[in-house]
Amino acid sequence: MNRISTQYTVNSFLSALNTNKENLSKIQIQISSGKQFTTPSDNPIDNALAMYGETENTNITQHLSNISTTQTWVDNTESSVSSIESVLQRARELAVQGANDTLVQDDRDAMAQEINQLLQNMVDLGNSDVGGQYLFSGQKVTAKPFDGKLTNDTKGLMDIVTYSTGTTRANINQYNISEVNYSGNSGKISSEIEQGNILQKNTTGDELFFSGDYKAPEPTFQNALAPLNETMPLAILNNGNGVQPGLIKITDQNGVERIIDLTSAKRIDDVINQINQSGSFEAGIEETPSTTAQALGLNQNAGANSLIQGEPDPAMLSVNTQLTQLNNQQGVPQGFLSINTRDGKNYRVDLTGTATIQDVMDKINAVGGGGGSTVLASFNSLYHRLELTDKTGGSGSFSIKSNNNQLYIKDLPTKTASDLGLSKFTTAAVADNVINSVFDSAMQSEGTPLSSLNGGKGVRPGYINITNKAGVTTTVNLQTAITIQDVMNQINASAAGVTAAFDNTSKTMTITDTTGGGNALRISELNGNTPVSVHEFRTVAKNLGLLKSAQGNQLFGDTIGGGGLTAASNLSSLTPPPDQNSFVLRGADGKPVQIDISNATTIQDVLNSISVTKQFRGVWDQAGQRFIITDTSTDPGTGGITGEELTNPARDLGLIGKNVLHDDSNTLVGTSIQPKQLPTLMGSVTLVPGIDGSTDLSSLNSGRQLNKGVQLGHIRVTDKAGSSAVIDLRGCKTIQDVLDKLNDPNSGLYIEAKFNDKQNGLELVDKNHGANGWFEVTDLDSSTASDLGIAVKTIDNKLVGGDLDPAVTDSTPLSLLNKNSGGVPLGKVFVQSGDFTGEIDLSGAKTIKDLIDKFSKSDPRFNISAWIDPTTKRLNLSNTKDQGFIKVRNEGDASNDSASSLGLGGPQSIFQTLIDLRDNLLRGDTGAVSQRSITEISGDLERVLQKHSDIGAKTNRLSDSKEKLTNNSLNINKLLDNAENIDMSEAIVKMTQYQTAFQAALEVGSKILQISLVDFLK
Repeated sequence: MNRISTQYTVNSFLSALNTNKENLSKIQIQISSGKQFTTPSDNPIDNALAMYGETENTNITQHLSNISTTQTWVDNTESSVSSIESVLQRARELAVQGANDTLVQDDRDAMAQEINQLLQNMVDLGNSDVGGQYLFSGQKVTAKPFDGKLTNDTKGLMDIVTYSTGTTRANINQYNISEVNYSGNSGKISSEIEQGNILQKNTTGDELFFSGDYKAPEPTFQNALAPLNETMPLAILNNGNGVQPGLIKITDQNGVERIIDLTSAKRIDDVINQINQSGSFEAGIEETPSTTAQALGLNQNAGANSLIQGEPDPAMLSVNTQLTQLNNQQGVPQGFLSINTRDGKNYRVDLTGTATIQDVMDKINAVGGGGGSTVLASFNSLYHRLELTDKTGGSGSFSIKSNNNQLYIKDLPTKTASDLGLSKFTTAAVADNVINSVFDSAMQSEGTPLSSLNGGKGVRPGYINITNKAGVTTTVNLQTAITIQDVMNQINASAAGVTAAFDNTSKTMTITDTTGGGNALRISELNGNTPVSVHEFRTVAKNLGLLKSAQGNQLFGDTIGGGGLTAASNLSSLTPPPDQNSFVLRGADGKPVQIDISNATTIQDVLNSISVTKQFRGVWDQAGQRFIITDTSTDPGTGGITGEELTNPARDLGLIGKNVLHDDSNTLVGTSIQPKQLPTLMGSVTLVPGIDGSTDLSSLNSGRQLNKGVQLGHIRVTDKAGSSAVIDLRGCKTIQDVLDKLNDPNSGLYIEAKFNDKQNGLELVDKNHGANGWFEVTDLDSSTASDLGIAVKTIDNKLVGGDLDPAVTDSTPLSLLNKNSGGVPLGKVFVQSGDFTGEIDLSGAKTIKDLIDKFSKSDPRFNISAWIDPTTKRLNLSNTKDQGFIKVRNEGDASNDSASSLGLGGPQSIFQTLIDLRDNLLRGDTGAVSQRSITEISGDLERVLQKHSDIGAKTNRLSDSKEKLTNNSLNINKLLDNAENIDMSEAIVKMTQYQTAFQAALEVGSKILQISLVDFLK
């Protein structure tokens, strides 16, 4: 049996006591901190769990804060949207009431005023904010999103024209909102409401207030002067004085007259069509640049002087000076010079294609007889100017100018012989002496009317030339022929050495030579050289010899009658006698004075009718057998004196008068016609055309003030392999012509010319793979390469040309417009013009002309003349009834934005809906209210309700996330409590136990560890 030492007992006791003390100390610390551990090492597992829980709690706190902020934003948005719905509901109620036809206008006006207030309220709601941040600005939260502009500040529709009645309510919209601009964006503002759960808290202004693509600004409205175009009504010409209805006569180069009936003409195209239907003439509109003469320093009137000295230009150094160097290098536009010579004749000089001063001089010197015999152009090297000398020896005025906005009439080649089927010839053989007319099934006998030939088109009256086999040519006048027999009679009566007969077997005319000569028998057209002229149908002034103009205050009439006439002679003795009607004299003041000779029987009676006006005095010049008219005004000036017929459609159309031009060809160019300025909806979208192969070179570089188009000459192309070729681009008319010449394999170049990616310019690609030289295009004798945008030198194998900036012309394909910005979609549009409301279907239009015709010709009640501003390239609509109200809106659903894309209608929006409703009420347009406004309000309300539903869904998501995060927080806190905190009751019991055990241990230890002297000694 081993004996336990006292030391061992003591050590064991002390160890147990220390353990007990540590447990008591630990439990006391836990009770004081409430935590199960004080350092991670105390409990690594629970510590890691506690750290995770604390991180999650931090995230939850941040997400709950995000939810709170987002909820405030969404709640305010929902409140604003609810108010927007209320405004739309009220607007719909007013619209339904306003569509009632039994209301008086005062009632609708009151409704319009309330709509105006609702509109302002809508703008205010659009500018709702939270703490200085705007709800509907997108990401631009500090920018006020909506700005309501007053009509007075925006060039909007000031006036309202009442529907059907056409009453103009002037300036009624002057201080009303006409447009609302959005300065926010489409940016989304998002907030993380849970881990990885993103919520878009904002609703942007464009998605809430706009139903279509928000892109097109509002068009403006103002009085504008449209260029002359075919759809323009005659009533607005001559500054609104219009064109009198009536008949006009056009005389061709052979002196054959055609009567054109313009009594029912309403528009310029009616005039053009009537002239063209004659079959003898081609009519159209010619817009001559008005700065050509000015750019050359030649826009002058020398009066009775035969010399015009041009304005000097320092750049005009020699006859070889390029026109592009003139006018501070702005150049000279490729237009026309209108030259009035002193002999009373007019010449149009076409400067198209000219490149140098010498070219201009050559063109001028070629007029009249040529060689400078009519007008001699010379270059004054001392004063750096052009000088022109009138060589005609006349006594009138010598002047040069450039016209614009005018009609032209071109004499077509005569067709009398071909219409008769006789434009033929034989061989020179003696036996070949008969010409048969071409078979026409309508030609059954000698009595066949000429009007039945050629499929009912008839025979154009005129002259034919018959050359017999003896070589003698006779001109046969067939102007008055009505039947086949008339034709044969005229030939037999006037044509030497031939006979005309009808062959009943072949049902043709036969022309037989009776001379037996050795030449060919020939029948051909007669094409004379008398200038084309236009006359009034009435012959009062003409038969009195007074259908003319003169400078100064005296007009010397033409010689009339057969000689021996005196003042006492009867008018019936004149050949031909004048109509018993009236004619017009105009003096220096330009005002028409009617001379009534309906009761005149003698020449003296005519003189008395002239003198009774007190402005004019008439005398009979017996020696000259003519009238002499004097303007007796105290200050007649230099405006001259003019005699005209009473009915004057030709004069009103600019086709007669002292400034009418007859160029060296067969064309009459009228004087400028000034339309009236009209209320016009000015488009807000630039129609940018691309190019294709058919693009005319003359339409390029349209943005230049001068030198539009392409100056054609030679260019040099050098490829990267060092091969070089001179390419002659003269004679090219279209882009395709240029591409064909550049791509000609015979040039020796290995390149490809094509359109660039944007289809607004050219691109040249070098095909010499591996070659490292320069790729270059340079001009040699003109600005061709520069004008084509390809005057470039590059080390790359691709030479990309610049934007060729083509003009928008009638032939421009709509498919080429705005190709790089979405194009121009075409559908139905709703149009209000003046006192009419309706729909125009733009679908099917292929070209600009088609589009213009759709607007201008769909329904005459619109009174619209559509036109393209050549400077801005924008589509404009003028009201030809002079009514200051035009609106164009997209028709159908939001996918159709035809009006907006054309710049004729602003963006589709709630604001536009309210503005249109207000205006429809003010103009009493109940149909527009019921069929448009109510429908648009319903569509806007449906969209807003959908957005409200989306906002409600956001509120639900926020509530769900908040609840979920709150629950997660509780669970995490419970987990943290278990992992980190102590059970206080249990800990106190344990501490009490440890304290009791520790106290007891001390007491026991004091007893069992008592040491005796004997123990000590041991």
